Amino acid sequence: MREMTNGKMSKATGANTNTEKQTDTSPADMNEAYRRGCKLLHEKCKAIQRSNERLVFRLHKVRKMTKTRMRDVELLKARLDSHHDDWRTAPDPTDIKEEGEE
Repeated sequence: MREMTNGKMSKATGANTNTEKQTDTSPADMNEAYRRGCKLLHEKCKAIQRSNERLVFRLHKVRKMTKTRMRDVELLKARLDSHHDDWRTAPDPTDIKEEGEE
């Protein structure tokens, strides 16, 4: 690029070309880059939100399964007690050693 001084054309200095290259991007290009960045950020946010929703769904499912299991155990205990089963004093099957084991 050339610079006009005193009516004569001369070569521009290196400092001038660097500043011109930095401001060479037009506002439309900057707006487009900004839009692309916003769109990418929006997509990442949506992906994180979907992941969080899946985790919340799984958490609710596990809580429901745990609650159901606890209720089933309580019902089984009540039923065994109503039959006068001796299950509370029975030895734990994991404590019983099979023959040949020490």
